[in-house]
Amino acid sequence: MKTKLTPLEELRQEKEIVRRECAESEERLAGHWVYLSDNAGSLLFQSALNAVLKKFGFGGTSSKSKKEEEVSTSNNLLAGLTAYYPVIWDLVQPLIWRFVVKKIKSIFSGKKKKRKNDDD
Repeated sequence: MKTKLTPLEELRQEKEIVRRECAESEERLAGHWVYLSDNAGSLLFQSALNAVLKKFGFGGTSSKSKKEEEVSTSNNLLAGLTAYYPVIWDLVQPLIWRFVVKKIKSIFSGKKKKRKNDDD
């Protein structure tokens, strides 16, 4: 029986193991992404609601000081926003482009002055 593997065979086995691990990771990430995309609205709403409630002191009891609570609340809200940054950017980008194009057009076209009729 051959128990000693050549270096090439070891690399091939490691390569196969890495491929399987990558496939498992991709499946797990795909599942997480589906969950996030299905529940994005409710997750953002819930995190914002929790942040507001904690700001007013309705978040439950904890031994944190007010300063630590404010930092954790802002971090939670920021984390919620950064998780959906690509989606938010895809929604906001066309609005920004439209605003910029209108400003550039207004610079080059200028407003036409209305002439008052002498009869009026």
